[in-house]
Amino acid sequence: MSSPIKNVIIIGAGGNLGPSVVSAFDSDPHFTVSILARQSSKSTFPSHLKVHRTGDDYPEAELLEAFKGQHAVISTIGVSSSAQQKAIIDAAIKAGVKRFVPSEFGSNTLNEKAVAVLSQLFKGKLGTVEYLKEKEKDGLTWTAFVTGPFFEMGMKSGFMGYNLPEHKATIYNHGNDAWSTTTFGTIGLAVKNAMLIPEKTANKYMFIDSFTVSQNEVLASFEKATGKKWEATHVDAEEQKKVGLEKLSKGDFSGAIALIRYINCVDGHGGNYAQHKDNADELLSLPKQTLDEVVADIVKSGDIVTPSYYA
Repeated sequence: MSSPIKNVIIIGAGGNLGPSVVSAFDSDPHFTVSILARQSSKSTFPSHLKVHRTGDDYPEAELLEAFKGQHAVISTIGVSSSAQQKAIIDAAIKAGVKRFVPSEFGSNTLNEKAVAVLSQLFKGKLGTVEYLKEKEKDGLTWTAFVTGPFFEMGMKSGFMGYNLPEHKATIYNHGNDAWSTTTFGTIGLAVKNAMLIPEKTANKYMFIDSFTVSQNEVLASFEKATGKKWEATHVDAEEQKKVGLEKLSKGDFSGAIALIRYINCVDGHGGNYAQHKDNADELLSLPKQTLDEVVADIVKSGDIVTPSYYA
């Protein structure tokens, strides 16, 4: 790519990951940042950033207007809206956008065993990247990020098995299998830095992580940070997988939480992608972080509430 990426528009900026991506780009004077938000969104954004409002079904005419003059579109939209990304991609091509970042963030969807466990979610993500590959001929490049679980969210929400207020943990099997995970701030920085070196990040998956840890290591870190002995309950991972699949079959999406934990915490499902894939941390100039430092920050923040998904 001969021309630099300067004008960036972010979709899903009010979600879990979006604010960290916005912050990373907004803090770098190289970029001019704007936001695409649905008319129904109640999210608030930095007052100095331009916000383009669009209908909830992302009408093409409104997308074309918002994408006018943009060099890159960053999608951090949630799972429920991810099917709309193909229409957004088509509009980006028509508007002359050069780079698209799909909402791929999370588990390693290139792992066939992981896809087999949670096909309802991962096949959609894979389909979006395959669609982007088809559109390379039209001049649109792409960059997808594999990040593992969002670490802070996984801890505070309880979906990775840690109940911070009650000092309890639910551990799958023996708890020693390693999994890669990334903090919000590092993900935002990775996306931003990838746009600074477009030639080196075009049409590729970027595998990043803040650290690779086991369930037991996370538990030990929380015990260290809180100065308390936690109550740990070990459960059979295969049984939890069965329960998760049963819930999904009945339309209960909470079953996906158990399956995401299974994919990350049971070896062989791509959770420990740092062991098998080229890591992009150095290429993207990402900071070195330690588990103890990040866990200590979570505990010190005081932002600890009864988790939504602890089981």
